[in-house]
Amino acid sequence: MWLDLGELEDYPSNKIEGFTERLTTWLPGLIEHHCGVGHRGGFLERLTEGTWCGHVLEHTIIELLNMAGMPAEFGQTRSVSQHGVYRMVFRCPEESVAHVALRQGHGLIMAAINNQPFDVPAAVQAIKAEIENRYLGPSTASIVNAAATRRIPFVRLNDGNLVQLGYGAAQRRIWSTETDKTSAIGFGIAEDKDLSKQLLKACGVPVPDWELVKSADHAWEEADYMGLPVTVKPYNSNKGQGVGVNLTTEAEVRAAYDEARKLTRYVMVERHIPGHVHRLLVVGDKVVAASRGEYPEGRNNPRAKVVTVDCTDEVHPDVAYMAALSAKVVGLDIAGVDLVCQDIRQPLHTQGGAILEVNGGPGLLMHLKPSVGVSRPVGQAIVEHLFPATDGDTEGQAARIPVVGIAGTRHNAFIARLVGWLLQLSGKRTGVASSEGTFLEGRLTQKGDNTHWHAAHRLLVNRLAEAAVIQTTARSILEEGLAYDRCQVGVVTDLDGFEGLADHDVLEADQMTRVLRTQIDVVLSHGAGVLNADDAPAADLARLCDGQVLFYTQDPKHPLVVTHREGGGRAVVLNGRDVVLVHGTSERVLGTLEVLRPVNGFEPDTPALLAAIATAWALDITPDLIAAGIKTFDYQSL
Repeated sequence: MWLDLGELEDYPSNKIEGFTERLTTWLPGLIEHHCGVGHRGGFLERLTEGTWCGHVLEHTIIELLNMAGMPAEFGQTRSVSQHGVYRMVFRCPEESVAHVALRQGHGLIMAAINNQPFDVPAAVQAIKAEIENRYLGPSTASIVNAAATRRIPFVRLNDGNLVQLGYGAAQRRIWSTETDKTSAIGFGIAEDKDLSKQLLKACGVPVPDWELVKSADHAWEEADYMGLPVTVKPYNSNKGQGVGVNLTTEAEVRAAYDEARKLTRYVMVERHIPGHVHRLLVVGDKVVAASRGEYPEGRNNPRAKVVTVDCTDEVHPDVAYMAALSAKVVGLDIAGVDLVCQDIRQPLHTQGGAILEVNGGPGLLMHLKPSVGVSRPVGQAIVEHLFPATDGDTEGQAARIPVVGIAGTRHNAFIARLVGWLLQLSGKRTGVASSEGTFLEGRLTQKGDNTHWHAAHRLLVNRLAEAAVIQTTARSILEEGLAYDRCQVGVVTDLDGFEGLADHDVLEADQMTRVLRTQIDVVLSHGAGVLNADDAPAADLARLCDGQVLFYTQDPKHPLVVTHREGGGRAVVLNGRDVVLVHGTSERVLGTLEVLRPVNGFEPDTPALLAAIATAWALDITPDLIAAGIKTFDYQSL
């Protein structure tokens, strides 16, 4: 954000009477802020010596976030060319929470400046309320956090727990613990306790005897026939709603029937199996966690507070097999299998144990935070189920599509569309967002300038897109940021255009490096940066690239490219009229400028053509396909 201190520019913290005392009384945790001093109490030293209020606001917001339970550490405040104006940033995962923290922090600092009262607990509660309103549930969060550990990007698709992991055609979707692999039929079967029990029994899975009943009289009749105790529950309930367990009298059975009937048309009477109730989490085809529920003595209400005890390491292989089989029979890729037995370390059939039910969309909290025992990496297991890890996948490659980001001002729409065409010819359904519109498979889907965040975002959430080429601008980077976290290829043609960015305090050409370096900063380590060697500021970005670098130049003897080649690097060079692909000491003539010309007689800008060729080569498109693709590219057709 931008901060205009106005007359406060002449009043650092040590010149405002009582300011530091009021601030530190309200926020005693500020003593833990090291600030630039580098040790505990460092920020308090800055306050005492005198620091400007923009810097103080930064630390105030960070401390309020910490007090609200959201650890926040990073912040930075820097002056701009205009007197008394600053740019301040702080890190917060949710924008709406950041806005609330900003409002509360601003109110607090103004109260401290003007010696007015301020309700700190109310401010913290306001931030907490927004966190609770916006943040993912514990099950979804554990999966997203596990994905982040593997550097798999995620996109929140609604205000709830619908999340996309990965980009384009490589994405998977989760909704809490349901995934896009979860069968709707399987989920429906799991909710129908009668049908699911029939299927489980038919496959040899031990289940309790049960009957569907239509009246309290019928319920008692079946309970009396089975023999007490029994369990009475809705035939399609979940999370223990309307369930009565260990019922030993006619009155209890009739009362339990009435409760269950409130929730469902049919009610189930089930033989009570003595023992402990266990929840086994099945992901894919294996049990990844197990928890035992223990109720307080004398309680038969399943909604009473349960002590959960992790017992994952105790599960007998035969029990694990039956649980995984049950999930398969019902048709769920992720399931919470409830079973009852005396000893989870023994097979079910030796102790009269049984599978009670199979649940879709199981909660993970009992496995993440058991009352007794260790937390289990269940989120990691689900991510592994969705994206099986492979050797060398350190950057979430399994969840990514090739993303090409193009920044600069020189014929970048042509570069974007030609690269998109070449990717399409290589067999990838490709989306292109450019200043000439958004294209999918070569078809125009949105007209106009699409060099903004939303256009790029639309490509990344499109499940048809197997590759994405995204043109961006310095202004879009400054105002919106990039829609993607990393890209396979980042292209910078030039660092021109500072004249139009005065409103962002970009007043000199040298300042453009700090803006457009972003496009190279996000290149994956197995990707490449494509840079214009004939533009010195653009070429200098090579030092910031995590991947390899490909230069393009119209000067075959360019000193930078010569040195690059000596180190085994790649470049696309114009030698006379020949376009040459060079790799170390090897050279291959792709064709002449006269031959490498799109259809309809269009003559592309030569540096732009070289940039597109270098980008395609960085994407491992073969030289023959590059040459053929250029000749068939119809740039002037929309």
